[in-house]
Amino acid sequence: MAISIATGPVEPCTLEECQAALEESGFEPADPASVGHAARWLARLAANRTFLGDMALAELQRGCRRVGGQGYSPQVMMLGAARPGWFMRANIWPSPQESMLHSSGEEAFVYGLAHDHNFDFLTVGYHGPGYASDHYEVDPETVTGKVGERVDLDFKGRAVLTPGTVMHYRARRDVHCQYPPESLSVSLNLMHSAAAQRWTDQFQYDLDTGTILRVLTGCNGDTLARLALMLAPGDSRPLLESMASDHHLPRLRWSAIRALALAEPAREDRIALLERQMWRSSGWLTRRCLAAISD
Repeated sequence: MAISIATGPVEPCTLEECQAALEESGFEPADPASVGHAARWLARLAANRTFLGDMALAELQRGCRRVGGQGYSPQVMMLGAARPGWFMRANIWPSPQESMLHSSGEEAFVYGLAHDHNFDFLTVGYHGPGYASDHYEVDPETVTGKVGERVDLDFKGRAVLTPGTVMHYRARRDVHCQYPPESLSVSLNLMHSAAAQRWTDQFQYDLDTGTILRVLTGCNGDTLARLALMLAPGDSRPLLESMASDHHLPRLRWSAIRALALAEPAREDRIALLERQMWRSSGWLTRRCLAAISD
């Protein structure tokens, strides 16, 4: 389950002070001290009851012409530029009373969709009663990543992101299903960003069947490998064959194996390629090849 972090009473700070403190120390999700430090500064920012309204008003006065664009979606306000390893944003969560929810539907705001994340992040309730989440936990080392795969989702309970509540969502491990708040709510997020995220999948889960329903964000390597093989087969095939055999990241090895297998016109040739790679692999990659063979 996403970890609730007690920060105790805090003094408000400005966005600039918060980001300066984070720039000095960084945000390293694997380091409890770093997580605790970042959580306290996020809580201090959430205690500043005026900064976000001031930012929204300034944006309206500029005609919503921020250089570089807003990013994400109308639900999100980016809080300054991205830094190496992290960035900050505010999320707006409409309630059933808001016309935007009626117009766009709950799925547009990921309500009712059980999902994980392929990155760590901290979140804090800022305004309103906060959205509710049913929390689950999965062991990422047991997940192959095939749509329809049965996954052991361990239900941990329901919690509401009330103002001042800080939670740490762990990449690939914490799964939650969110529900609309009773009235419009806002959360602040500190998002960890790393190159490895581009090579990691994000999933939506079917809670009724305990299976992976779909891949929400796929590994970039899947697309790049297939595109290279289709548009530059002569140059890309040796590279992909080398990646399939030797790359240090199993997920990128799978991108190369998958592209090479899909390029084989005959099913028996695809299976033969997958079997060769399966016997040369271990752990997750072996399971992934075996799952593809059984398709």
